[in-house]
Parts: sequence; structure tokens; C-alpha cells
Amino acid sequence: MINLPSSTFVAKLVPKEKFYSKCAVNTATKNLFVKYVEQIVWQNKLTAQTMAAEKGLLVNEIDVFEVKMKLVECPRKLFEFIDQNLHHHNVFVLIYEGQSKLFVNFKEKEKDTTFLEAFETQWKPAEEPVFDLSGGNMDEIYESIVRSAGAPNIIAACDESNQNGSSHVIASPEGAWQSKQSLKDYIVQNKQNQKIKAQIEKLEKKLAGEKQFNRQMEIRAEIKRIKNEKCQL
Repeated sequence: MINLPSSTFVAKLVPKEKFYSKCAVNTATKNLFVKYVEQIVWQNKLTAQTMAAEKGLLVNEIDVFEVKMKLVECPRKLFEFIDQNLHHHNVFVLIYEGQSKLFVNFKEKEKDTTFLEAFETQWKPAEEPVFDLSGGNMDEIYESIVRSAGAPNIIAACDESNQNGSSHVIASPEGAWQSKQSLKDYIVQNKQNQKIKAQIEKLEKKLAGEKQFNRQMEIRAEIKRIKNEKCQL
């Protein structure tokens, strides 16, 4: 259920064919629309005016789209394509057989490119709220929606990692969201952590199968070096 102020209502049907005509779309992407999407409705337009909030530095408008799905699967490439070809920040509420889920691509412009990171919830009964809103400006409102879609999992993982290294987190009753790091910082750090974790696991597997003592020492030294570098991030 999308529970937003009536001042944000749009309720405008958006033919999926519109994406084909306005955007450069290949056959594979068009087939994703045909196979998975039954209907797209632009349900809400969130701005400082419609939300009675302060303007944001990064976020001016959030558009909420209700997408009725033909299948339970939700291809990320489909929603990445939509986000990359729309100017505003977008939120997708997916509907399938009496269930709903929230899908959000965290979106931030970087010069001529767009930084995207996908977050989504599990399916839940459609009558349940799909996200919680909080914040006094549009940036904070947008981040609260991303939090609803699963971003705290990344934040918790990064904060746990930071306990063993140089941390930018400020301890407070409210938790990680009092950090000096932005949400994007957390996302980038999580990607780095996952890459380092994969490197260490690969080396540890190699170490377990190595019989030469000198080579074992070299691998252990490499693992230690990578872990030390991780603590300095």
C-alpha cells in the first residue's frame, strides 16, 4: 500500500510503449517490458511543495510508480533502464497477485554518468505499507525510502567493518544514520569490502592447498597486507 498525502497524487497511466519511443531501446530491453510488465502507473509526485518539506541539495523530485507485474521475478536491468532514462529520483512499488514490494535504485548524478545501486524488499501483503517516510527535506525523505528498501543492511555491514579500522561513524542513540558518511559513501565502501573479502577468501583457499612452506609464508603475508589496507580505508 502506498500511503502518501493526497497532495502528491498523480494516478496517471504511463503506457510502457512510451519508454520504447522516448528512449534508445534494444530488442532485449523491449522484451523485458513485454514479458514482465503489465501496467505502469505514475501514482505520486513528491516535491518540497507537495510534501510541505524543505528543498534538497541533491533531490528535487521523487516519482512513485506502481508497476503491475506479469511474473514474480523483477529484472534489475529493466528498472535500471527506466531510471537511467528519467531525470528525477524514482521509486517503484511492484504489484503481483495481491502482494507488493519496494524497489529503489539509489541514484546520484556524477558529471555525465549516473551512479545506481539497487535495493528491494521481500514481497509482502499488498495492504501493508511499502515504505516509511521521515525527514524535513527532500534529501532526507529520499534516504528514508532507500532505508525502507534495505539500505540498513549495507550500513550495518560497513559499521561492523569500521570497528576494526578507521571509522567515520559517530556513536549515538539513533545509530549509524548519525554518521559523517553519506549513503553513497556506505554503498561504495560496501562494494570495496566485498571485493577485499573475495580476495582474502581466494588466498585462504590457495593457502590451504599449498604444500611449500616458503609459498605459504608469501600467501600469509599477502593476506595480512590486504587486511591492513582494508583497515586504512
